[in-house]
Amino acid sequence: MRHMALLVVLAVLVVPLLLLASPLTLASDAARMTLPSGMSNPLTIRYPELAQAPSPPLIVEGLRATYEIVAGSPDVVAGKGDVAYSKGEYGAGLVQIDILALEDGQAATRTVSFAPDAITGGMKKINIYGSVNAAGCGDFWCNPSLLAAIPNRAGEDLTVDRGKYDLNGQEYDVIRFYYRSQGISLGMIYDLETGILLHHTADYTSNLPTEEGGMVTRGQNAIMRLRNLRQVNIPWNDGRVPSWARGGSSLHFQGTHSFWLPQLPDVAPTVSPISVRVDIQEAHERFIEGRQQTYTQEAVQPAYVPMVSSISQLMGFWVPKEAMSLRPAIIDSDPDTGMVVSILESSPDGLIMQETNNINYKFIAAYDASGRVVQTVIESYAGTATGQRDELQLVE
Repeated sequence: MRHMALLVVLAVLVVPLLLLASPLTLASDAARMTLPSGMSNPLTIRYPELAQAPSPPLIVEGLRATYEIVAGSPDVVAGKGDVAYSKGEYGAGLVQIDILALEDGQAATRTVSFAPDAITGGMKKINIYGSVNAAGCGDFWCNPSLLAAIPNRAGEDLTVDRGKYDLNGQEYDVIRFYYRSQGISLGMIYDLETGILLHHTADYTSNLPTEEGGMVTRGQNAIMRLRNLRQVNIPWNDGRVPSWARGGSSLHFQGTHSFWLPQLPDVAPTVSPISVRVDIQEAHERFIEGRQQTYTQEAVQPAYVPMVSSISQLMGFWVPKEAMSLRPAIIDSDPDTGMVVSILESSPDGLIMQETNNINYKFIAAYDASGRVVQTVIESYAGTATGQRDELQLVE
């Protein structure tokens, strides 16, 4: 139960905050200036020069930032008078942001949240979305020259000051921002030398009436600290978006979702249909942006997830043709999550890749001769109690 509560807390935190803070009039669903929490960054609105600035020298394609996160969803239930009781769940995990593309003053990124399994300890993916930010102030950075020029101030919704910040025994000169507006509170601490976000907090509260005439104050909060900054190995980094990936086009996948109990091998898995639709809303030279929707047998219209895919990405919707000549080998090993990306098979006719933590998560993707993904399999386990597998095939 503790493991399931942790997964729910981390997944529930990011998606609602992402959608709450998202403008509805942008070119694509991924075109939003976000923070590691999924909230929109208020700095690019308050200081528009940040959105027009060049990216810092440290910001390059393939760079990955890993943040430790402690997240919670506490509820305070009040009667007509005094507070009656408090309840809620908390959990810890990791959030990773990859820089997938830098093009024409924009930075395309991919954010993945991980939660550890309470029994096996394996880090499993629980939430994935894409963003397209201004290159001068992205998900986990801002141009340091412009940060240094921002004056200290204290106002009703924004406080700015400077000082020292200790992270893992190293002291940094930093600038701090604290923003409050309509139930949303954000804190950002940036290193003044590099512009990297070292510490981030996000809180959102709402009040809902109860049937008894009281009030529930529902909160979502997260505390994030930078854990690691490293360059992901991308064995290909040339080329352009393939010709089939045009704005307004879609990819359709159909398959099955299987659920089983490993401790009861004689019990047949429960199998249900599943389908995925990927809508490409904008295509660029190095990346595409749009949305992804997953349909199950439930009749409810599924929520969309903002999506980005690029040349400088592992396990994306395509690979460049140059990848077909690569031999089977391990491409990248992530020291924070234990995820290992490998090429399993390669030939002029296609490529098969795998991402796994060798504990409780495995993702296999098959690409055709044009580099387009045509089949995926995702298998995961919750301790030793349950197993799940999603198998999808591209439908022409």
